[in-house]
Amino acid sequence: MSHIELRTFTEEEYHDFFRSYEPDPLIDPHPFVYDPQQIAVSYRYNHDGHRENYCHYGIFSDCKPVGSFQLKRIDPERKTCEFGIILQNEQVRNHGIGTEAIRLGMIEAERFGMLLFIGDTMGRNKRMQRVFEKLGFRLREIRHGGFRLPDGSVDDCIIYEKELS
Repeated sequence: MSHIELRTFTEEEYHDFFRSYEPDPLIDPHPFVYDPQQIAVSYRYNHDGHRENYCHYGIFSDCKPVGSFQLKRIDPERKTCEFGIILQNEQVRNHGIGTEAIRLGMIEAERFGMLLFIGDTMGRNKRMQRVFEKLGFRLREIRHGGFRLPDGSVDDCIIYEKELS
């Protein structure tokens, strides 16, 4: 596997990521249309301190932006946080990059003093469920019909958690 790292995107790297972004068809079957102005607004929103209890990172493989990783709903009192991850396209999915990014994200969460790391996925996303199991997460809850998809259909929201040291 190539060298994977999490670090803050530059604005140009953020644009590079989205120029080649293709949604996972399990989540959104609609094609993504790159809009430079929309991506610039998104970059500022995610990186200029507008979001509380939130950290946004780029996932880089051999210095190339291939994903987006977020620590979100960071709760310093309860010492919990959730995470989100998006990989760029099918060329980078299913190669261990997401698994390694989540492992690195757990290290970041520990650096912030978090003791519980929470993630969720859709019932149909068996690939992500295997990642959670491989990384030692335990099933926390299943919310039947908890995800509403862009086409109006619903899927279960499966929530996992992992205790950090």
